[in-house]
Amino acid sequence: MTALNTKELETKTKKESVNQKHIVFYDKTLSVLEFILDEYSRELTRADIEFLDMPKNSVSILDFLINAIGRVQKGQRLALGLDSDEIVNEEPVINIIEGLSEEKI
Repeated sequence: MTALNTKELETKTKKESVNQKHIVFYDKTLSVLEFILDEYSRELTRADIEFLDMPKNSVSILDFLINAIGRVQKGQRLALGLDSDEIVNEEPVINIIEGLSEEKI
């Protein structure tokens, strides 16, 4: 193998290794967020708070958890290569004929 091919192979191997670590990291982070969300939702139910009387702090915490979950999802999709798929346009091609008159048909 040439030096260029060896370097490309090493780079590809390193990328795959780092990518695999990211996947494991995001899986752990997601499980921690799931635990926090479960415990926090139990705490909110036990607090017996009316919906309209919910403290702004509680709403902020829920917003933070939702944003964190969204970031983890985005990272996982990137690490797993789910967003790299190109969208294929499967709509039929419509040809428009100008100057056509119904009387001539």
